[in-house]
Amino acid sequence: MDFHQLQCFVAVAEEGTFTAAGLRLHLAQSGVSAHIKALEREVGQQLFERHPRAAKLTAAGEALLPHVRAAMEALASGRAAVDGLTGLLRGRVAIGTITSISPRSIDLPQLLASFHRMHPGVDLSLVEDAASILTQRIADGRLDVAFTSLTDATTRGMQVRELHREAVIAILPSSSALADHREISLHELAADPLIALPEGSGLRWQLDRALEQARVRARIAFEASDPDVLVALVEQGLGVGLVPESALVQSDRLTGVPVPELPPGRLGIIWRDRPALSPAARAFVEHVGAYSVPAA
Repeated sequence: MDFHQLQCFVAVAEEGTFTAAGLRLHLAQSGVSAHIKALEREVGQQLFERHPRAAKLTAAGEALLPHVRAAMEALASGRAAVDGLTGLLRGRVAIGTITSISPRSIDLPQLLASFHRMHPGVDLSLVEDAASILTQRIADGRLDVAFTSLTDATTRGMQVRELHREAVIAILPSSSALADHREISLHELAADPLIALPEGSGLRWQLDRALEQARVRARIAFEASDPDVLVALVEQGLGVGLVPESALVQSDRLTGVPVPELPPGRLGIIWRDRPALSPAARAFVEHVGAYSVPAA
């Protein structure tokens, strides 16, 4: 087995097609296929079921995958140890983020740029997805770290560093009868169509759990991953929105009212405990911790 065969094997397993793996590795699809065939000859087993639009791991492939990932992590750690003798940090950090993170809460572009200036030898990649999917991608080794909502559902089995905390409020037109309330209960909110983040997001998980505990049946009429879109929907009179408090700065036509039954939204970075982070990923987590301070 050589490094390129193992690299292609992991890429096809994670991307689901030979073409997508080639794009990720900057190789032609035929080159990826050749590496996989060579690896299959070496192990004496077919590793993928080939379909017209997908490549699925066989039982042999499933058995091999964790060992290949461990070998590649060991190689990366070895290279990092050698580079450490010269003081140069190298490697790759695969980062995930939820769509709803904005510079109002965590300035992710600035975090990435400042880390890149400090460690130009580290390659960074970034993908967006729902909080629940990011947690799964970290668990299966496809991501090193993720910026996400911190809830019981997203942090189970993870290492966690909280970076930001703020209230979740109801937003509604200033002309609404509820706008002059000092606070609103979930029972009162249930009388209107609700506008919220989608299932799979941390704040939506907290909302659904709070509704269940309060035994309130509410109608989620509209969903969007971007809090600014939720604000725009409320401005059009389509319902009552539930958003992080900072999202209200986008509008001077709406009123925000506290909802005591909803816990504050918590944002942070998560990573898995085992296997240990690579030196590059560990440096990134330390950089984030030094750069960001949780809101009061």
